Amino acid sequence: MSTTLTIRNLDEDVKRKLRLRAASNQTSMEAEARAIIARAVNEPETIAPPRTPEEMRVRLEAIRGIWKDRAGGRSTDEIMRELRGDD
Repeated sequence: MSTTLTIRNLDEDVKRKLRLRAASNQTSMEAEARAIIARAVNEPETIAPPRTPEEMRVRLEAIRGIWKDRAGGRSTDEIMRELRGDD
């Protein structure tokens, strides 16, 4: 299936950089743009920073739960004491 995408009002500097990048990869600007778009939509999304204290608490609780599952319910302090060999 063939799809056409038209990009209007592309900044001249961006166009120039795309042309140079395509040339360095020995491909057309169109092929380079396809590759860039494909990588961008397939890479994992970055997680936005928490916006509220409540959101931060929920995220920390999720991490804490994952850690406890992997550490047999031990706290970070307990694990660090064990790793250091503290009595």
